[in-house]
Amino acid sequence: MALLEVRVLTGPAAPAGDLKLVTLDVGLGGARCACNRELPEGTSLHLVLTLEGGGLNSPLPIDLDATVLRCRETPGPDPARAYEAALQFIRIDPQDRKRLQSYLNDL
Repeated sequence: MALLEVRVLTGPAAPAGDLKLVTLDVGLGGARCACNRELPEGTSLHLVLTLEGGGLNSPLPIDLDATVLRCRETPGPDPARAYEAALQFIRIDPQDRKRLQSYLNDL
């Protein structure tokens, strides 16, 4: 399980408003995230995933594009985690993919 900061970058495909995401689980092909808003299936997102901990000396940003596979409402008191979304990474730089793999291996 990896709780990582995720920054949503603006763009034509990004949903309007103040979208906040945090990873619940991450792998090479995608991530499961908690978020404050419902995301329609098929939504494209441009994200910066910040890797921290593991064997890293300092935070490492990973720039990528992802697609929402599914999103469901989750009960609980925290409105920042009102939804859980499954994301599939559709574009990630090969060097960043190697960094992510190394990071995951060190967890």
